[in-house]
This record gives sequence, structure tokens and C-alpha cells, in this order.
Amino acid sequence: MALVIAVVYFVALIVVASMYAKKRIKSAADFANAGGGMGWIMVTFSFVLAPLGSGHTMSLWQKAAGGGFTDWANYNGIGAGAMWWAIGAGAVFLPIAMLWIGPLYKKMGATTVPEALEKIFGKKMGYFHAGFQTMTWTGIGASETVATGTAIYTLCNASGINLSLYASIIIGFLLILCYVLFGGMLQMAWLNCINAIVMLIGSYAAIGIIAVNYLAQFGGWQGVLDVYEKVGYSSFLTQTGTLGLPPVWLGVIIPVIVLHTTAGAVSQTMMQPFFAAKNQSACRKGVFVGMSLNIMSSLPWIFLGIAAMSIPTIASVVNANGGTAVPEIVQAGLPVPAIGLLMIALLSATLSTGGGVVMANSNVLAQDIIIKCCKPNMDEKGKMRTARICVIIAAVLLLPPALIMANEFVFNLFLWVFSFGMPVFIVFIIGYNFKVSKMAAWLTIIISYVLNCIWTFVDMGSVLKLPAGSVWGMNLYITMVASVILGIVLHLIIPGEPAWKKTHAKIVAENDAKG
Repeated sequence: MALVIAVVYFVALIVVASMYAKKRIKSAADFANAGGGMGWIMVTFSFVLAPLGSGHTMSLWQKAAGGGFTDWANYNGIGAGAMWWAIGAGAVFLPIAMLWIGPLYKKMGATTVPEALEKIFGKKMGYFHAGFQTMTWTGIGASETVATGTAIYTLCNASGINLSLYASIIIGFLLILCYVLFGGMLQMAWLNCINAIVMLIGSYAAIGIIAVNYLAQFGGWQGVLDVYEKVGYSSFLTQTGTLGLPPVWLGVIIPVIVLHTTAGAVSQTMMQPFFAAKNQSACRKGVFVGMSLNIMSSLPWIFLGIAAMSIPTIASVVNANGGTAVPEIVQAGLPVPAIGLLMIALLSATLSTGGGVVMANSNVLAQDIIIKCCKPNMDEKGKMRTARICVIIAAVLLLPPALIMANEFVFNLFLWVFSFGMPVFIVFIIGYNFKVSKMAAWLTIIISYVLNCIWTFVDMGSVLKLPAGSVWGMNLYITMVASVILGIVLHLIIPGEPAWKKTHAKIVAENDAKG
């Protein structure tokens, strides 16, 4: 029953969205960026759902719940501290992106992030970012495929279908492909608008039903509080209580704000809706709606993860990364139709981001690599065919890593992949506003990338004999410091040219005049 509800919903929605979008797609530009004509409502909902996915669902309940323990002395979750992830993204990153970064791309007249970098630093930088971000964001897309598969796995088990997690991931991959294949950006935007509303209704309804029908036998939410108080973790149930915990500051709040703001600003996946926006006003207008929606949509998964670990029969079977915490409490505490509704909510989040990754990567592959680099004189029919082939390629690239990381903790993947965006963001902002130095930009990016990889794959805490838990053992902080110091110092000492906005003031003024 739960599986039937979800399948009927998504099949019907994707078919209708495909028909809606297909009638309006006349060119490759329409497919890639909705012809640059989206209004503020579609821009807002498309952008808000772009970063949700597994980062604001599965990763949050993993961090909140912990997992793989039977003795609370080994608890490794952070409880309500995971809420700072949602708040950092929704209250800091979203307004920065919608009020500043998105409109900035419209000022430049760029259609992709690599194109914007090419305008400032030349073709080689554009090609480099196009190839590198496609590779790194494939990892993010793989985590979305895993989260989508997890939802399908839960649906199948609730419906009495013994489907493995790996088979569920393959089905999730097919859903992500269908999310954008037929109608491109316009199809995805239309789906996101509907799914954002369904996601809120489904997730909050599940909390209410579990509280009334299931947690009541354990004392309700008071019973959850009692469990955490008994084992000495009551502070983990409030945001203010977790503010005094260094792991929350160093492992969640700072990384979320820094990584979302920097990596998100130069990510085609995150910025895609702004390239499709009608004008700068369409980027800015929905900022308060977007902030509220982003924060609200993340919280139910944290609540469910916390509640799951307060019930011994569930906590004892949750896997080591905490990924099965929500599926376990959902199957134990929800009637089958409600499971279907909640999994639709989860799929709405993961498919929006997974589809966004596929759409963004395919745009970069088609526009910035194949057409611009190899076939600049391709006709319109060829561009459309190339765009759809690249969608399939971008989707297929997600499947192998998704199957490999099916039972892995996805948070560390975000730290690594998002860190690659920091030096690119620093040189982009410097080049646009202050000074263009290609040599300084290249050195900043390459050195920061090398340090990021070393700190990710080598236990630098042991090599440098750092105290346990030192932030300097994390790839995030060394990459952040290197990006800022190298970006500023190298641009000060290496000769360059005036800022792009000064040498292209006429273009900026013309685009400003369009609103």
C-alpha cells in the first residue's frame, strides 16, 4: 500500500510535469535554463529544494541519532545540534545567495558558473571548473541516490516486498533520471513547486501521528526527554543546550555556514535556478519564503532521529551511521498509508537535489565542454540531442558510487566535496570586485585543492601529533585558511588587471537595467 501510494504519486506527477514542460521547450536553452524566463515563485521553490536532499534529511537524522550502539556511553550523535545545519543553511546561505550571488550572475549575463569564471579568468579556468565540479558533484548526486534508495527500501518493506537496499538504489537512480530527462529545468522547477508543499505536509503529519499513536506508549515526547535525561544527554535536546558543545560549533555550525556559502555560490547545482530566472528581481523576491521553507523542511527528520534512539528496541538495531534510525521508527510507528506519505516527503527532497545535480552536471557537460569546446557550430537540433544524452550520462555516473557508499556516513563526503568550492569562491569574488590575476587565482585553487585532498585522505591529526578532536585535523579548516590567505596575499603581490565589474561596467549596467 505504501509503495503503491508513492509510485502512483510520482509517476502521475512526472508524467504531467513532462507534458507541461515539453510543450514549452523549443530550444536547448529552454531545456537547460527554461529559456531564462522563470518568475520568482518557481525560482524560489527550485532553489530552496536544490540543497535539501540527503544533506538536509538523511545526513541530519544521522547526525542527530548517532547509531551502532547498545550502550549510551558510546552515544555519538548530537541530537538537536543538527538543527544548526538547517538554520545555518536557511538563515545564512539562502539570503546571501538570493540577494547577492544569484543577482551577480545575472549582472554578468552568464548562463553557467563555468561561463562566469571564464568571463573573468579565461577559457582554461572555465573548462577546469566545468570538469572538476562535474566530478565532485557526482559524489553529492550519489548520496542523493542512496537517500532515494533508502526511501524506496522503507516503502517496500512496509508493503511486504523483500527488496534489497542495492536494488532500491537502482530504482532510485531511474527516478532521478526521469525527474529531468523529458522536460529539463522547467520540468524540475514545476515538480519542485508541488513537492515542496507535499514534503512539508507529509513530514509534519508523520511527527504528529508517531507522537499520538506510537510514542504515547513510551510516555510521548516527555518519555523521549526522560530517556535522554537519565543517560545524561538532556542538553542534546535543545538548540541552546548544544551551543556549549564544541563538536556542534566545529563540526556543524561553522562548516555548514562556510561550505554552503562558498561552495554553493560557485556550484552549478545550487545556482541553476538563478540562471533560469527572468531577472534579478526574480532571484531576490522570494527570500523570506525560501528561508522559512528551507529551515522548516529540515526539522522533522531531526525530531524522528532523536525519538528513534530513545526506544531501546529501535536503538539496538540502528546501523553504525544512524541511517536506518528513521526507517526503523517509521515502520514501527506509522500506519502504512502514512509511511507512504512520509516517504513521498523524503523522496521529494532527495529527488529534487538528485535531479538538480543531474541537470546541472548535464548542462555543464553539454554547454561548457562538448558544445563550447568541441562543437561550437552545432545546430539547434544537435544541441537538444546533446542535452538529453548528457542528462543520461550525468545520471548513469551517479549509480556506481551510490552502490559503493550504500551504508556509509554521508556527512564526511559533504565536507570533502564542498571544500573544493572555497578557493573558487574566493578568487571569483576577488576577480569580480577587486582585481583579476590569473596566476594568483590558479595558485590559490591548486594549492588549496592539494591540501584538501591530503587532509581528507591522510590522518593529519596523527601526523602532526594534534590533540584529539583538533579542528586542524579536518580538511575543512585547512582548506578555508589556505583559500583566504593565499587568495588575498597572492592577489596583492602578483600583478593583474582591474576588477571585471570595472572593465565591463557597460555590461553590468545593461543587465541592471533589465531589473
